[in-house]
Amino acid sequence: MNRLLLACVLLVAGCNQRTVESESATPNSASIERVTEKGPVQLVVRISPVVPRLSDLVQMDVVVTSQPDVEIKPPTFGDAVGDFLVRGYGERTPKASAGEATNTRIFHYQLEPVSSGVHLIRSVAIEFIDNRESSEAKGKATFIESEPIEIKVTTELGDQTPDLANLDPMIPPIAIDQPWSLWWFGMIFFGIALASLWIVRRRRQHIEQVIQVRQQTPEEIAQAALAQLLSENLPAAGLFADFYVRLTGVVRCYIEGTTGLKAPEQTTEEFLREMRSQEIFSAERSVRLKEFLEAADMVKYAGQQPGADQIELSILRAREFVFKPQ
Repeated sequence: MNRLLLACVLLVAGCNQRTVESESATPNSASIERVTEKGPVQLVVRISPVVPRLSDLVQMDVVVTSQPDVEIKPPTFGDAVGDFLVRGYGERTPKASAGEATNTRIFHYQLEPVSSGVHLIRSVAIEFIDNRESSEAKGKATFIESEPIEIKVTTELGDQTPDLANLDPMIPPIAIDQPWSLWWFGMIFFGIALASLWIVRRRRQHIEQVIQVRQQTPEEIAQAALAQLLSENLPAAGLFADFYVRLTGVVRCYIEGTTGLKAPEQTTEEFLREMRSQEIFSAERSVRLKEFLEAADMVKYAGQQPGADQIELSILRAREFVFKPQ
């Protein structure tokens, strides 16, 4: 009797949450897919082409299908997805038909490989909140994650190895009859070129003696770039993503110039982790920088539309780093 009761309890618990992992990729298929199901949500991660070249942009679709009354939050990747750089983002959610029992959202990314070989796209995580009346986890944030995907990036040559032996042999030299007038023309041209080079060199030496060229400091470079960006007023034209890409770029380049951190080449997560490990900024400035970068990522990659107050706060945070000492 006790064993029968335990089996019933386990069966009921399994019905409340079910996770299914599947993969679809063959040599002739057009894409790689990972399908995950958890409760009222299905997550499909689709990658194409299956074997991209180094010169290709890899297309990644994150398709989330959910039952009504389930709130889906967009994924946030920052500047990179695994070993790929993010070059484009957009939501391609289809229009829901009348009487449709599920909701579907499609998040489309364009990824650029940085080198050939086998690369890994780690688990894609989607946060959702189940607001259904029948849900045991009503109102609680839950995550659904896909399995990692390995992608082999090839070069234009594929599996071939360049070999100098495959080059065409050199053709023998061909004698060209040249009249004496061409020799005289060549000598005159060579003499003019030497004279011009001497004049340019003398003038450059004179200018270097009179004018001392001063290199701009990281503060001056960042302040000039920020002033130029604000003068263009991109938010007024609705170019929020472009505005935040350039605004965070100003701050990242300034930090690299003043601290040596390779901020422009790192994702937000990588940069914040290295910043904390080296204790470059005070705790308060580190928190403000983290909030500034994460808020910018929501606009750049999650399609968030910032309000006027959020834009003013982001500009204020950028000014704090560009105009104030560390």
